[in-house]
Amino acid sequence: MSTWYDLRERVQNSQTIDKLVDKAIEKEKEHWKKVLGRIISVVKFLATHNLAFRGSNAKLYQSSNGNFLGLIEMLAEFDPIIQEHVNRINNDDIHFHYLGHNIQNELILLISSAIKSEIIKNVKQAKYFAVILDCTPDNSHQEQMSLILRYVDVVSIFVCIELKNVFWVFWM
Repeated sequence: MSTWYDLRERVQNSQTIDKLVDKAIEKEKEHWKKVLGRIISVVKFLATHNLAFRGSNAKLYQSSNGNFLGLIEMLAEFDPIIQEHVNRINNDDIHFHYLGHNIQNELILLISSAIKSEIIKNVKQAKYFAVILDCTPDNSHQEQMSLILRYVDVVSIFVCIELKNVFWVFWM
C-alpha cells in the first residue's frame, strides 16, 4: 500500500521515470498545434484573396510550386516554428508534413463548411433576407452557379446589410 501511495504522489508531482517522455510528447504536441495554426492561416489567406493554391510542382524550394508552398517557404525565413518544420521535412525526419494537396483540400473544406454554417445561422436569425441565383457557363463549358445572399444583420449593435457570395460548380 505504501508503494501505491508513493507512486500516486510521484505521478501528481511529475517525478516518475517517464516524465522526460511526457515532456517530449507535450513539446511535440505544442509544435504541431503551432504548425497547423500557421498552415490554416496560409489557407485562409489564399482563400480570402482568391489565389490559386498549387502550381505544377509539389515540392518545397522548387520553381512553380504554387502560392501555398511559396508562402510556407517565405514564412520559414522569418518564423522559427515553420523553419524547424521545413528543416524536418528537408532532413527526412518526418514523412507526414501536412503540406500536401490532400490536407489543403481538407482544410478548405473544413473552413468553408464552418463559414457556410455561420452564414446559414445568420440568415435564419435575420428578419429580412434576399436570395439571388445566377448560372452561366465558363470557358470549359461547365455551368457555374453563383448564389448571393443578402440579409439584415440584427445581431450587432448597428443594423447593417450583409452580402455573401456562395459559389457552386455543376457539370453539365
